[in-house]
Amino acid sequence: MKSKKIVAALLAAAMAATAAVSASAATLSDVNPNGSTEVTANIVDPGNVSYTITIPDKVDFGTLTQPDSNENDSYVYRGFDVEATEINIKSGQSVTVWVKDSCSDFETDGQFCITQKDKETPNQFQYDVFTSTVDDSNIADSTAINSTASPGSYGYFLCAFPSDAQGNKLSGTIALNQKALYGLTLSEIAGDYSGYMVFHSALIES
Repeated sequence: MKSKKIVAALLAAAMAATAAVSASAATLSDVNPNGSTEVTANIVDPGNVSYTITIPDKVDFGTLTQPDSNENDSYVYRGFDVEATEINIKSGQSVTVWVKDSCSDFETDGQFCITQKDKETPNQFQYDVFTSTVDDSNIADSTAINSTASPGSYGYFLCAFPSDAQGNKLSGTIALNQKALYGLTLSEIAGDYSGYMVFHSALIES
């Protein structure tokens, strides 16, 4: 019984070896002068594209401070990243990213703002959005996207990621000038504030 099992195993191994040879090569001989070879190929539908753009969950200005005077700017800066996490698109295409504010009057004034919570008549403070890293050393030479351009239906153009840009990211900045708090009554403006940057992505032909 044991020997039969061994023979069966050897026979199976021999058949497997024969199958492997026949699968990888064919032969012609005087007995079988004819043969055939399968020709294969694969075509990928270029219309099947996908991408993943990572945007920040939250950007926090922290605790704002009312300045003692309004003679000088008093900016608070916070950075944010927009990253092309996965780009699977055709050459010649790009993924564009746009941003706007959720304020109801954005279409008329095009500004970004944070609004006081839990107030019947809330206070509101505007902030600027930059497509680069900005601080006190270069803000005078930097232009916020909401200061000159006119917003479209998706807001302001932020960046574009072409087909070879996987892993690339835009490092932007939001900046709020605390001069806007000067002269206001602290008891009236105290509290939590929030707003939303609304991002939109679109696939375009470059």
